[in-house]
Amino acid sequence: MKEKIQHLLSLCKELNKYAHKLTAEDLQSGNPEERLDLQAVQQITEEVKARLERGCRPIENKVILHTGPHHDDIMLGLMPLINRQLRPVSNEVYFNVMTSGYHSVSNSFMHDALADTLRFLDDGRIEMVRYPDFFTGGYLLKYDKDVHHYLDNVAKKDTQGMRRGLCHRILRDMVGIWKPRNVEETRAVLLREIENLSASTPVETPEMDRLKGLEREFEEELVWAYMGVPGRNVRHLHLGLYGRQEELFTPDLQSDVLPILEQLRLINPDIISVVMDAGGLRPDTHYKVLLSVAAALKLRHEEADLSHVRILAYRNVWSTFHPADANMYVPVSLNAFAVIEKAFATSYLSQYKAEFPNPNFDGPFSELAETIWVKQLRDIQFLLGKDFFYQNKSALIRATHGMLFLNEYSVEEFLQIIHNQYLTTTPSRP
Repeated sequence: MKEKIQHLLSLCKELNKYAHKLTAEDLQSGNPEERLDLQAVQQITEEVKARLERGCRPIENKVILHTGPHHDDIMLGLMPLINRQLRPVSNEVYFNVMTSGYHSVSNSFMHDALADTLRFLDDGRIEMVRYPDFFTGGYLLKYDKDVHHYLDNVAKKDTQGMRRGLCHRILRDMVGIWKPRNVEETRAVLLREIENLSASTPVETPEMDRLKGLEREFEEELVWAYMGVPGRNVRHLHLGLYGRQEELFTPDLQSDVLPILEQLRLINPDIISVVMDAGGLRPDTHYKVLLSVAAALKLRHEEADLSHVRILAYRNVWSTFHPADANMYVPVSLNAFAVIEKAFATSYLSQYKAEFPNPNFDGPFSELAETIWVKQLRDIQFLLGKDFFYQNKSALIRATHGMLFLNEYSVEEFLQIIHNQYLTTTPSRP
């Protein structure tokens, strides 16, 4: 079926005709060994409809774990589907981000954020520092309040209020990292770090890397708080693989695999998403995380019955599935387009102008994702026709203006694919 879908889609594009309008004469073009007849075309369209129906199924009474190598990978690959998963109150949805992501936060962004934090502090607009226990433990309280405060100001379109919300979180994180004992020592840290970031070649420090990573964590919490996800459901695993250079990567049991295994035990998910780029295609971290998730699943599979668990393999802005290579097509509405645009612009503050942009697109990653979804829908329209969508009885399908391509596997199918195609060596149990 894969080769037939590929051939039919290529023919439709070559002739600029929808599949249901192809004639027997049209089908005679090309390699004789690849030629289709009208009955084969009908079989292909029925298979495509089945893949679309799979992506439209209601998702209820499920525990769902979404995994991503970096902050924003999950959003860019799955947000329209996640929006639907979050609506039923019977679902529990969790997010595991595997790496710190500090490399993607620029020094200029941090310089400006720290300068604003100092300004708000000096103006008396960060009131939490007045609590007597703030510097001894109070800074650890009310992390969700920072998120709520920030999003309240998104609703008000109050950019200064949003900035103040960001600076609240930055100051909390600074106290946790540098351990100042009062406002004066906090000011001293701010002044020192601002000066360092102002230099032509700033000195890199573990403390600043940690603060950059915590900024990315705050951004991820903001995104999913748009849909009411509490901060405790957004977990940051800090796997040891980040930045580790190896000619042939093998997940480390302690630093890469066990943190994921612990989450699988704790959450006990029915559905697990994982990014699966083509053949370990870079970004390199995507490949490493894929192998680490597979290793953890293998160990979990040995200790529990996972026959009911489904794996959702996704791609985002770095590589895409051909429709023939995906077994699930998820419709994307204009409402989903609007949500991702707003959420990306107001949540991923350090990424709206990416430190590591996609070489094929000049703009926010959210817009690149949307461009991909539109192109993917165009492929399915060639196979099913535009009228299939706008005349459909289903409102979900009538509202479709983009498409996600995913693959749904059983755990055993997923592990077999990893073994056959990604050449992984999974750690054995200690």
